[in-house]
Amino acid sequence: MTTRTSVRRLTAAALVLLVAGCTSAESQPLTVKVTRTSVTSTVTATGSLQAITEQHLGFPEGGKLVEVGVAVGQRVEAGQVLARLDDFAARQDLAAAEAQLAQERAALARIRGGNQVSAAEDDVERARQVLKATEERAEAVDDANASAVEQAERQLEADEEALRDTEARTRADRRACSPEDREDAERDDRGDEEFFALSRRTARDDDCAAAGAAEAEVERAERQVRASEAALEQAEHKRRVDRAEHDLAIANARRELQAAKNEAEGARGDRPHDIDEQEAVVAQLQVEVERSRRGVEDTVLRSPVAGTVESINGVVGEFVGGGSGTTPLAPGGAVPLPERGSGVSSAERASAEGERPGGQSFIVLGDVESFRIVAPFAETDAALVQPNQPVEVTFDAIPDLTRSGTVVSIAPTGTDIRGVTSYYAVIVLNELDPRLKDGLTASANVVVDHRDNALAVPNAALLQSGDTGVVTVVEPDGSQRQVQVELGLAGDSVTQVLSGLHEGQRVLVAPGG
Repeated sequence: MTTRTSVRRLTAAALVLLVAGCTSAESQPLTVKVTRTSVTSTVTATGSLQAITEQHLGFPEGGKLVEVGVAVGQRVEAGQVLARLDDFAARQDLAAAEAQLAQERAALARIRGGNQVSAAEDDVERARQVLKATEERAEAVDDANASAVEQAERQLEADEEALRDTEARTRADRRACSPEDREDAERDDRGDEEFFALSRRTARDDDCAAAGAAEAEVERAERQVRASEAALEQAEHKRRVDRAEHDLAIANARRELQAAKNEAEGARGDRPHDIDEQEAVVAQLQVEVERSRRGVEDTVLRSPVAGTVESINGVVGEFVGGGSGTTPLAPGGAVPLPERGSGVSSAERASAEGERPGGQSFIVLGDVESFRIVAPFAETDAALVQPNQPVEVTFDAIPDLTRSGTVVSIAPTGTDIRGVTSYYAVIVLNELDPRLKDGLTASANVVVDHRDNALAVPNAALLQSGDTGVVTVVEPDGSQRQVQVELGLAGDSVTQVLSGLHEGQRVLVAPGG
């Protein structure tokens, strides 16, 4: 039974561009320059070559045919586009996934940048300022109310003093004009001379008039006192109401300040967990983006090998079903798997061919002179393998030979191989060589992801944790500082850096890296 290894590799040319270590001075730290290069991630499995003469092709998912670029009897080459499905829905799904990924990456950047903690601390400062302003306003209003009460008290005291003075004057006038006094005065007048009697009567009449006026003045003074009493009561009431309102406002402001402090403390404590959670969300959305991108690519059917079109079952405008090759989930060859559990067999294929040319297959290629490899991938790697992915194939018996190939199918069900669930994939060689023979052992390195012109650092320079890592940047003056970076695609030799570094910086490489 073959074994499986997982490899993430970088092209030799990229390694030449990246590696720039120290020379002869052993005391000098080993550093490399951050550059842009191609990062490739692959998974590997081993199988045997099988000669093929016919290839059954179809789309992984069904859809509406918008283009058929070949005709029956036409000779096609490996990689040539055979047909296309309407990709509108697939592109919409990709755009939506990319937009959501961008949104969540922005949220992750805000968390890493401490924006939430800073915002919470800003809220604390604002709450503190609100409390201070509320207390100052309460104090100012209370001082104003106290002054108003004091002024009302002084006014009341003045009005009461004026009332007392008016009442004293009025009492004297009242006595001078009382009936008893007038009778005594009239008896005296009868014994006096006429001139003096007339003068005394006139004076008494004036005293009576003054007494009447004094009575009116007393009434006015009394009204003024009552008004001042009401004003004092109103000023005291306003002071009590304003003080109660401001006490409530101060209590609310203190509660808001304490809540802001609790929020800031929680933000500081939750930040590492928030980062981990958001990184997981971003990683999940990256998978969704790649899946959506693969969905767009799968709307194009390419020929995995050179051959002649023997049959086409579908015209532009018709809807074709998915998995119309011999493998239900992918375009692929008529492959009898060497183990049980693949869900495909020669007998099943024969019975499915039906009455029309090519059976249930969308396109059948004949006159094929190539080889295929049927190789089992462990389930973790099989989840990354998709039809139409490029493959680099090497051979144990011919060490200097490398041929290109294409994944044409992946089995929908797993097979238990020595206690490990594996999924068979069918890979067709795009290039031949006279030294190739049926039965040769071959290693298939499937390119599951690729980034061109990606900013990257060697894995030996990186301390990775999920979607983030830490590198040691060496400054031109020789000083070192640690920098947190956001990571993208990881390869065997290098890893893509999305943020945190810029091209041309030098990073420290761990010894033996």
